[in-house]
Amino acid sequence: MGAALIGVCIAVIVGFAAGSANTKAKRARLDYTRTKALVPGARKAAWAESLRGFRVIATAAAVLVALAMAMNVIGQR
Repeated sequence: MGAALIGVCIAVIVGFAAGSANTKAKRARLDYTRTKALVPGARKAAWAESLRGFRVIATAAAVLVALAMAMNVIGQR
């Protein structure tokens, strides 16, 4: 009788651990698929922000170059 009770307790503990691990694995798979689905949108947004920043930097550089050229012309007079 004692051996059967010990076997049942071990089976319950192992079953609880296996069920908990299965639940965590399912949740991790769901999180992974959701995150994977969001990656293309996040990548597109990151590229858009990078290009916007590049445009600002390019515009500022063009203004500074034009200003330097104008100051050079003024200095030659």
